[in-house]
Amino acid sequence: MKTKQLLTFLEHKGLISEDDNFSIMSGIDSDIIPLTGRNLLILKDCTMEEGEIFVGRLRLIFQDITPLIILDDENIFRVLIKDFNKYSFKGKFILLFDGRKGIRHEALPYSFESVNKTVYTLLAPGGCPWDRSQNHQSMRTYLLQEAFEVIDAIDKNDMSNLKEELGDVLFQIVFHSALAEKEGFFTMQDVIDGISDKMIKRHPFVFQKEDKNAYATSYEAWEKRKRIEKNRKYLLSGVPKSLPSLLLTCIIQKKVSSSGLQNLLPTEDYMDVSREAFHVIKLKSVEPGDKENEAGALLFRLAWLLRNQGIEPELALRRFTIDFMDRLQGFEDRLEENGLHLSDVAPEKLLQLWNDYLQADN
Repeated sequence: MKTKQLLTFLEHKGLISEDDNFSIMSGIDSDIIPLTGRNLLILKDCTMEEGEIFVGRLRLIFQDITPLIILDDENIFRVLIKDFNKYSFKGKFILLFDGRKGIRHEALPYSFESVNKTVYTLLAPGGCPWDRSQNHQSMRTYLLQEAFEVIDAIDKNDMSNLKEELGDVLFQIVFHSALAEKEGFFTMQDVIDGISDKMIKRHPFVFQKEDKNAYATSYEAWEKRKRIEKNRKYLLSGVPKSLPSLLLTCIIQKKVSSSGLQNLLPTEDYMDVSREAFHVIKLKSVEPGDKENEAGALLFRLAWLLRNQGIEPELALRRFTIDFMDRLQGFEDRLEENGLHLSDVAPEKLLQLWNDYLQADN
């Protein structure tokens, strides 16, 4: 059923009106549809399996007495989400969920007990020899790797993988905390209490009922509270220099600009950036270090220009690079289908095939 026909049908049945704010999605998207909106969500061409996925997600957020409307070829069913699995629809159906009528759960309880027991068993006498031989320094690479795998899952919008990767990061946190407890420094509970207390102190406009207008300048106030709390002498104290360069640049620029020091940062003149790029490219007969400094200044200016356009340079470059990797892999697959390999094709011909592939892909 086409969208216009669907809306006419639903309106005729009295299930929507012209005043309703709604979204129409396909059942195939049941595992990725955003559920935070407070509007009417219409899920069309939905199979039973897709409906179970969608309702399963709803039950994590809303109470079991939250209502749904289901339409098959002949009937309209008004059911509660707890009763959805009592029905069996052989063909495709339409599912309506009104976010305005959803009755939300309180935050669901959880426990660290199982992962705590696992880690302490691994580190106890008779546990895993490899785990028992580790320390904070030897585990650094694993924490970094797991954090990047979380980012990769987010970029792919892969919720199943994100759940797994967040578990891997959590394991790292519990593991480091257990090592620290063995050495008499702090416990996992200290970590949990510490971050909770910190967030409460940093959000007085939420927890202490301060003027809500303070939210408009909350980042600036946040930075000020951090500096006082940490007793930091310098504005940029505490910024780890080991961060990836683009991310380091953006964090520094954000801190400087939020402190009223925008004049210390580059201007937003597009022509200046173009001229500077041309200057760096044409630089000759200079020391390598000088050219590197000029290039660094250009990248710093470009990062500032992009951030002021609402673009995060680190994420933008990462996304483009990953897209390029995926396109190149697809191109190699296409060559292989034709009995070719990158190393088999002359550069001029390879460029032509690449351009043809990109044009067909678009």
